[in-house]
Amino acid sequence: MPNLLSFKNIYKTFNTGTIDEMPLFIDFNLDIKEGEFVSIVGSNGSGKTTLLNLVSGSAPLDSGEIYLKEENITKSKEHMRARKIGRVYQDPSLGTAPNLTIVENLALAENKGHGYGLSLALNKKKIEKYREILKSLNLGLEDKMNTKVKKLSGGQRQALALLMATMTPIDLLLLDEHTAALDPKTSEAIMALTNRIIKEKKITTLMVTHNLRYAVEYGDRLLMFNQGKIVIDKSGQDKEKTKIEDLLKTFNEISIECGN
Repeated sequence: MPNLLSFKNIYKTFNTGTIDEMPLFIDFNLDIKEGEFVSIVGSNGSGKTTLLNLVSGSAPLDSGEIYLKEENITKSKEHMRARKIGRVYQDPSLGTAPNLTIVENLALAENKGHGYGLSLALNKKKIEKYREILKSLNLGLEDKMNTKVKKLSGGQRQALALLMATMTPIDLLLLDEHTAALDPKTSEAIMALTNRIIKEKKITTLMVTHNLRYAVEYGDRLLMFNQGKIVIDKSGQDKEKTKIEDLLKTFNEISIECGN
């Protein structure tokens, strides 16, 4: 499979020129193949979320280049990248418009990258289309289409955010600890939904997670980061054979080396 996403010679330093200067990525390189579902784990400060921020354009590079489908997007603005990249955050409130209804949120998502006009977008045909999409979530949201999103539970909002992020054709999906704020039962449901959507739509996905079990059970490639470097990279049968204990062993060895 061809590469969908490539990081080439990436450098990123925080607090440059201060006593707290911290180099993170130093000549970092990584290729993600088209269709890969990649789970990313690592301790706080290892570079996981920074990687997503560099891809989405919410954080600038010091130097290096990022390619999406062979297009150099290094200097592309965040809102331009958002047309091709979907993102779901840890906080369920970040992926939705809380003061708008479910159906209005879906209309906004479907019009991403185009002119907005809710009154025109919400015709009867589209409302029925949204109802069927919501029904597939099995959360009863099809019966709450005129409910403001801020009144939904965290799990319902995260399911809606995931649906909105993938509603239009995208090249890449970024999942940033998207189950971390949910209770265990809801977290399991959102992960199952995530896996189903990714497989059905065949979306190349980067999923940052602290849940080692999710990293092992989901996706077809697993990366572990430490201080801006990849210390584990497993795919195919190697990933299938990986156990949580293997990740914990490496994680603990890294912690001892760092003096934690």
